[in-house]
Amino acid sequence: MSPARAGEAWRAIRCAAVPCTCLLATTSCHDDFINYDCSVFPPAESSPYILPWTVGHAYTAYPHAARDTGRQRYALDLLMPIGTPILAVSQGLVVAIEESFQDTDHNKGHENFVLIKNPDANVTLYMHLTYLGVAVQVGDTVQQGDLIGSSGDSGVSTQPHTHLAILHNCSVGPPLEFSVINQCVTIPLSFRNASPISSCGLRYGITYTAQP
Repeated sequence: MSPARAGEAWRAIRCAAVPCTCLLATTSCHDDFINYDCSVFPPAESSPYILPWTVGHAYTAYPHAARDTGRQRYALDLLMPIGTPILAVSQGLVVAIEESFQDTDHNKGHENFVLIKNPDANVTLYMHLTYLGVAVQVGDTVQQGDLIGSSGDSGVSTQPHTHLAILHNCSVGPPLEFSVINQCVTIPLSFRNASPISSCGLRYGITYTAQP
């Protein structure tokens, strides 16, 4: 057997043994998917969270867990065009916003965002929103499914998308300091209205439709 075919055979065995380390859309494994532990994700059916986009629409997920072992491990990058409506995944209190940066401004720290403190004291971060694209104010109370802003391409970003993360043990508030945010730990996320249903959070490169 050639080295190439031997490598493919070894990868096939690894995928069969540990399917959560593999891209669902392919039959091959990737080294950056090792240690993607599906057991940490809560069941989607009982999740308190919904997808942050309109029912019937579909967007593709690129979870940080596929490549990141740090505090931002369970953040999600959601590819969507600039101007896509972003909805609250949970109810909460708006504690910080930023919308002054252009989508063509890709300097570090120039990310437009909304931060919402949830009833469980965790904080939801929606980042890379579009210029003047925030639809809430600090102090507003939002309900799950409310419009909070529009997707963009601001700050450190290579293409239009929304960065979504729920931060645990994170004391934030205006003025926001990203040095504080970067020290917060993200938690594994599942969404009860995501189709297809996944027992491992949103998977890399998979397109999900928001159900009612």
